[in-house]
Amino acid sequence: MIVLIILLALIALIFFVPYGVDAAYENGQARLCVRAGPVSIRLYPKKPKTEKQLEKERRKKEKKAAKAQAKKAEKEKKPADQGEPQAKDETIKVKKQRQLDLDTILALLEMGVRAIRRFFRSFTVNYFKLHCTMAGSDPYNTAMGYGYLCSAVEGLRGLSEDRITLQRRDIALDADFTSEKPIVDVRIIITLQLFKIVHLAAAFGVEYLIWTIKNRREKKAAAAEERE
Repeated sequence: MIVLIILLALIALIFFVPYGVDAAYENGQARLCVRAGPVSIRLYPKKPKTEKQLEKERRKKEKKAAKAQAKKAEKEKKPADQGEPQAKDETIKVKKQRQLDLDTILALLEMGVRAIRRFFRSFTVNYFKLHCTMAGSDPYNTAMGYGYLCSAVEGLRGLSEDRITLQRRDIALDADFTSEKPIVDVRIIITLQLFKIVHLAAAFGVEYLIWTIKNRREKKAAAAEERE
């Protein structure tokens, strides 16, 4: 009983822990990490390897080279094969695939579009940061760029309120007419739970099953009318 409880707890932990990506460009440096709950693993830039790790890699390379050399020497000792083995005459049976009609293709495309929309709505933006100071050699271009940036951010805000779950955001926009180089700091943390993927797959399967049953009934009714 205890083992079953522990197993169920582990399954629940795997399915309900949020997995995601933490990407950032701050202070002129890019960073990419993958997250699993509170645990974060940095993918870029990679951490410098320690002397112990470098020594371990060197030993692995030496062992691999030694194995390859021994395999090559063993291969050279074997006598050459006398003639080539005759190929077996095997007939391959090709299974006839079912052809999809236009109605099925259109229905699958429609269901796929709805599934994709639900999939993107399942993501959670835990944190979004945008600190941008617009600057350039021409004050007019700086002002125009700042206006375009504000318009784009307002559009993103409207989109996020309708279709994206945004928990926390930090947006700061400015214009600097005394500098020639813009400053941009961006960071976004996106997560997704596995149970939502299972839910999406189940919803798509149920929707396809309902459509299949309905389509078969319609075809049977049409065939019955033709016979009459």
